[in-house]
Amino acid sequence: IGETGYSKEKETQLISTYLAHAPDGFLLSSSDQYDILRRQLAASNIPAVRMFDLGKSNNDMSVGFSQTKAGYAAARHLIERGYRRPAFLAAQLDPRMMKRREGFRKGLSEAGLNPDVEVLLPAPTTVDMGAQLLARVLEIAPDCDAVFCCNDDLALGALFECQRRGIKVPQQMAIAGFNDLSWAACATPSITTIVTPRYDIGYKAAEMLIRQLKGEPIEKARLDLGFELAVREST
Repeated sequence: IGETGYSKEKETQLISTYLAHAPDGFLLSSSDQYDILRRQLAASNIPAVRMFDLGKSNNDMSVGFSQTKAGYAAARHLIERGYRRPAFLAAQLDPRMMKRREGFRKGLSEAGLNPDVEVLLPAPTTVDMGAQLLARVLEIAPDCDAVFCCNDDLALGALFECQRRGIKVPQQMAIAGFNDLSWAACATPSITTIVTPRYDIGYKAAEMLIRQLKGEPIEKARLDLGFELAVREST
């Protein structure tokens, strides 16, 4: 097991190190490997299944869902609830997060709303970071009335900052998160979020890799497990 910290360079280094030990296969939590790394994996004839995002082609074994569609769904929800000045809050800025941003911006643009109200920081996501991001977006756009946070940690921090400032949620500010972490439904108010099938992604990816190693047929090499929008009190 290797932790990359969303660094392509570190991922390349880890996979090169593991290849020296002749593993039977790889489970990768990213679908954005360097081209040279893709060629290295292909040349080694070692199968790899990518998780959480869908592969770029139907030939890549992958299990996940459309990050872009998830961001779009969050935008549509806020718009349908009547919010007209939504913002996007994000940290870490990994490729999957940027795809959520792309979908969110598309949803706002289609509704004739400004997609440029956002704060992006290339730092690890934490609860206190969520508070800082909300404070910053309110400096940029004091009339902001909703935020889509790229994960639930940031959403909780944004909620705390609203409570500190006396901003009523959802009457004055709507908050939506991502991933449906276990405590999101327990917050007060409970946090609307995108539910991602993380356990099933891991299980199905391992199952796909095992079938490949056994030489068994794989019906779909690109398996989309979808996502759900859990609508709660914060929107």
